[in-house]
Amino acid sequence: MFRADSDNIDDLKQKVVDGVSKLRGLDIGDLLAVEILGQLVQGKKSLTEITEGIYGLGRSDDGFKSCYTRVGREIRRLESKGLVSRKLFGNERPYRLTQLAIINLARIGGEEQQLPVIPRIDLVPYLGTLGISVIGALHARGIVQLPETGTLGLLLIFGIFIGISLTEVLRTLRRVF
Repeated sequence: MFRADSDNIDDLKQKVVDGVSKLRGLDIGDLLAVEILGQLVQGKKSLTEITEGIYGLGRSDDGFKSCYTRVGREIRRLESKGLVSRKLFGNERPYRLTQLAIINLARIGGEEQQLPVIPRIDLVPYLGTLGISVIGALHARGIVQLPETGTLGLLLIFGIFIGISLTEVLRTLRRVF
C-alpha cells in the first residue's frame, strides 16, 4: 500500500468529488460517502477516526454522537456495495477500502467504466450451475427421464460448473474483502 502526502490526498479528494457522477453505477451520490472514501484513501481508520476527520469533532463534543451514527450508517451502505470492509475478528477492526473500491476510484479520471461487484461473465457459470441443478432435481423427482449415461454426464458437467462457480465466488469475495 502506498503512503500519500497531503497534496496528493487533497488532489485525489478533489478528483473524487469531481468524479461523483461517474460513480453513479456504484450508487455513490452524496458527499458524505465521498468524504468517507477520501478518509479511507489515507489508510485504515476506525469509525471514530473517520467521524473526527470529516466533522472535526472529538468524542466529548456536542453533536459527535449524531455525526458518528450518520457516518456509521453510510459506512454500512458502502460496505454492502463491496467498497469498504474490515476484518471479522480481532480487537482492532478498522475500516479500509476494498480492491474493488481502489480500482474504481483509480478509474474516475479516465473514460473506463466502473467495475461491478459481480461481473456479467460470472453469471454464465452461476446460471449454468442453476440450470443443471434444476434438471437434476427434475430427474430425481421422475419428471425428466435421462439415460444412465446422461445422468453420469449431467453429474460430471455439474461438478465442472460448481467448481467454476465456487472459484468465481471466491474471486469476487477476494475483491470485496
